[in-house]
Amino acid sequence: MIRLIRNLAILAVLLVPAALAQQKHLWVVRDTGELVEYDPATFALKQRVKLPPEALKSPAGLSVNRLGQILFAPAATLPLSEDDQSGRKAWFWDGHAASTLDQSLSHKVAETGSNQAVTELAPTPYLSADGKHLFWFANEQRRLEREEVDLSTTTTWHAWQTDLSGGGREDLTSTKLPECRCTTGSCEETCPVGVVWIPETGVDTFFVMNLFVAGQTTPAYKGSSLYKNDGGKWAATAFSDPLHRVVDASTDGSTIVEAVPDTGCCGWSNQSNDQTIVHAPGKTITVFDEQATYKNPDYDVSFYTANARLSPDLAHVAMTITATAQTNKPIQEAQQGQASPEELQRIRKSLAELPAVAVKTVEDTPQQVVFLPHATLIGWISDKEMLIAENHLLVAYNIATKARRKSAVRLEDATRAFLE
Repeated sequence: MIRLIRNLAILAVLLVPAALAQQKHLWVVRDTGELVEYDPATFALKQRVKLPPEALKSPAGLSVNRLGQILFAPAATLPLSEDDQSGRKAWFWDGHAASTLDQSLSHKVAETGSNQAVTELAPTPYLSADGKHLFWFANEQRRLEREEVDLSTTTTWHAWQTDLSGGGREDLTSTKLPECRCTTGSCEETCPVGVVWIPETGVDTFFVMNLFVAGQTTPAYKGSSLYKNDGGKWAATAFSDPLHRVVDASTDGSTIVEAVPDTGCCGWSNQSNDQTIVHAPGKTITVFDEQATYKNPDYDVSFYTANARLSPDLAHVAMTITATAQTNKPIQEAQQGQASPEELQRIRKSLAELPAVAVKTVEDTPQQVVFLPHATLIGWISDKEMLIAENHLLVAYNIATKARRKSAVRLEDATRAFLE
């Protein structure tokens, strides 16, 4: 009897990772133009969905939720291109059949004295987590021009939701920005627009909106707000400081991971300190610090996190670390740098390990528990097991036991994998 109980306990422990993996869905874009679903527990093929040809060229426009709904809709930006002015359609798979959605991009021109008033609307749809509707975010801009030089603009950022066909619009919130003078002759270089970050699994109870200026040489971040659904009404809470690049968040939005990119411009890559920061309730934790880790101020190479994901229990954060240089290529001194053979040798040694996956604890003094050279992070399968790409193959790695579950699923590019 004791032996039977012991065996059952061991079996239960072994089955837990598989059960957790069953809650996740793994999709990979194949060169055949298909999005293929695999079981994360066994890597067995589950289903195939034929994608539109454009999705293979621009996988960043693809999103998948946990219900297996798929959306291909590259973000619409202002000013609209000539192609966008003629209309653009999004592609949507509802789990059973494909359809297209009119994104309703709009470009209108009117004469205003000696000026032209250009009014543009650039909506982009996003999946919902519950699969019942779509969320839409758009910048609407009225821009005054004279002889193709921008003079000023008034921008209003909108959010609404529709049914899965794009109908039944329900407005959620909007923000009208102050009139902005386009001092460089290009509004996108000087005036903010709203840019939205949503969870990979689709919009559920929150999203983040940043006021972002593309700039002439470097982007500027003017403000950030967390929008939360409170009984059907979406209310915004402004962050004390603007967020830069949001890369992940907890399911309720209370913990957010932010990547702070280098400010390098004008041909320079390393002019500031790349960091990755976890904003948790009541504290801010730096889990990646370029200068502290790589001590590279004298050379024009920037080390940064390409992506980062919180573990489901929020105890760890995993990151893919990469760099702007390669170990076998020349590396110039930084703009204010001085030659240092020791530093250069150390940099080249670090570059030889990249890309690499690092896992750190989310606590006041983060501890690195895993460092995997020549690997790229895909996401977390469970609290302890993450999915990575090694040698172009998908591998499940357990951060507690250090065990690997290798697959035969080939992956050329990490942006072509979705783990939801």
